[in-house]
This record gives sequence, structure tokens and C-alpha cells, in this order.
Amino acid sequence: MLNNESKVERFLQIIRHQPLGLTLFFVIVVIIFIGFFFERNLALLIDQHQTYLFIDTFRIITVIGDATWWLVIFVTGLSVSLLGPKIPILEKYEREFKRYKSIFLYLILSCIVSGVLHHAIKVIVGRYRPRYLFTEDLYGFSPLNFDIAMNSFPSGHSQTIFSICVALSIIYPRHLILLLMLAIMVGVSRIMILAHFPSDVIFGAYLGTVTAILLNRYYFRVLLSKQK
Repeated sequence: MLNNESKVERFLQIIRHQPLGLTLFFVIVVIIFIGFFFERNLALLIDQHQTYLFIDTFRIITVIGDATWWLVIFVTGLSVSLLGPKIPILEKYEREFKRYKSIFLYLILSCIVSGVLHHAIKVIVGRYRPRYLFTEDLYGFSPLNFDIAMNSFPSGHSQTIFSICVALSIIYPRHLILLLMLAIMVGVSRIMILAHFPSDVIFGAYLGTVTAILLNRYYFRVLLSKQK
């Protein structure tokens, strides 16, 4: 029990003091390396062996990274937390409703802010999706492109699920491992169904993670401290 509590505290310390600029440098080095030496061959290998790789299972898992359903859930939760205190029988739970209002706002902002950044980067970078590697032998970039088929970098599903899971891990750190496993599974699913290259997923995960951490530092923690 004590060991678990120390792990939770260590995670919270990392969240508060993580050198995000240094992490970005490391992420960029990794995605450049795998982009040149690894992921093209990996995509071809997956395409050749899809029958044996449980692709249908990964297609189900990948749906978890769709931002639409998460935003519907969070907006519904926010609406309930706003309306709840106005119902006479629930007035005594006003403090709890305020806390959940802050939580749902944090989750919505994590998802939307990282989503806006992700879409802007997609258009600027304009990376061909894996499908072009198989149909036209194209592997590279077409910058400033609004065609979704040429907006592979970064992965939106990965950005969404990591922004949500990291935010939830900050709120409920005891569930850190389970939430990160879920996020990683969604990221892997995007590679396995050939919707993205690994570097797309890695940067999408970084973008979602950093957004959740920064919003916690400068918004969520401050908001909760005012409610005490």
C-alpha cells in the first residue's frame, strides 16, 4: 500500500516539474530516427500480415480514441454539474458539483486545445497516410494540405486519448497504469490498422500529454485551490 502511494506521489511530482522542452527535443529525435529507418518497412510488414494480426480487434479498440463521444460525455457531465445545484433537493451537494464542474471543464479543455493544435500541425506538415505507400508508393510530405488523406501527422486519436487519460491520471492518480495502458492500446491500434505511422502516434501522444500537463499547471490546480 505504501509502495503504491509513493508511486502516485512520484507521478504527481513528475507532472508538476517535467521539463517539457527537453522532452520535445527527445520526441523529435525519436520520430526522425524511426521515420528514416523503421516505420516504412513496419507499415509494409503489417500490410503483408494483416490476416494474422487481429486487425478487427484493433479496429474496435481504435474507436475509443474518437473525440466526439468523449466530448459528448464531458459536456453532459458539465451540464449536470451546472444544473445540479439549482435543484432544491441537491443543493447540499453544491461543493461536489463545483468540483465536478472543474473536472469536466479541464477534460473538455484538454481535448479541445490539443485537438486544435493537432489539426493546425496536420495541415502545416501535410504527411501522406500509409495508404499512399501501398497504392502509389508515396512516403513523405505535402505541406499546407487540407486533404485529410494527407494529414497523417500527428495522430488525432492518439492526441485525444492521451490528453484525456493523462488528465484523468492527474485527477485520479491511483488509476494511472490502467489509463495509460488504455491510451497506449489506442495508439498501437492506429498503427496496426494502418491509419498512421508510429511517429504520428508518438507525436500525437506527446501533444495530448503536454496539453493536459500544462492545463493542470496553470488552470486546473489553481481552480481547485480556490474551491478549498
